[in-house]
Amino acid sequence: MTGRRKRYRIKPRFFLIISLLLCLLIGSTVFAFLRSDGKGEENGDSLRKQYLQGFSIMMAAKVYISNENLRYDDSYFAGGYPPDDIGVCTDVVWKGLAVIDVSLKDLVDADIAENPQAYSQVVSVPDPNIDFRLVPVLEVFFQRNAQVLTTDPDAVLAWQPGDLVTFESSHIAVVSNLRNIWGRPYIIQHGKDPAAEEDRLVASDGMEISGHYRWPVTE
Repeated sequence: MTGRRKRYRIKPRFFLIISLLLCLLIGSTVFAFLRSDGKGEENGDSLRKQYLQGFSIMMAAKVYISNENLRYDDSYFAGGYPPDDIGVCTDVVWKGLAVIDVSLKDLVDADIAENPQAYSQVVSVPDPNIDFRLVPVLEVFFQRNAQVLTTDPDAVLAWQPGDLVTFESSHIAVVSNLRNIWGRPYIIQHGKDPAAEEDRLVASDGMEISGHYRWPVTE
């Protein structure tokens, strides 16, 4: 006997097991969520449509950032839309919504024109060439037109694929279906090159979450 205490090391497979258990927990919860919420078949069908719509938004965002030629450029473009190989964080959002036939530009422009006072703190003179690509404007727009949800990153079941998340009114991303070992979702973003799907909902060098939104089901 040497008198030394035996040192225990956590093996990598421990984290793998925890991750698998977490995925099973979340998966079973989502499955139950999609089947029904206990309020009848009609409401359960609505929840399924919401989840599938969000999944479509998320997949479109993933396809957009997968462009190998995509580079970050916040230039101003006449007509509003940048070339396919140029973008910023807000372009991930309108590209995602476009897959469900939602024209974010048209909706933002119309809402500003019809409700200028609602945007008075973020828009001095409306400019359809850029308004829909500005995060402060989008925060006001989604506050008015989308479902407003918790900003608590630890309320893991409240975050669904295709949700939109803003950070300190200066950055926006699309929520992914991937999750870390704590159950927090990854985000799909373009705040720098390269655009990526990252575990950065909460990060040591990251910004505080300022908004969490879900687009209503479109018929």
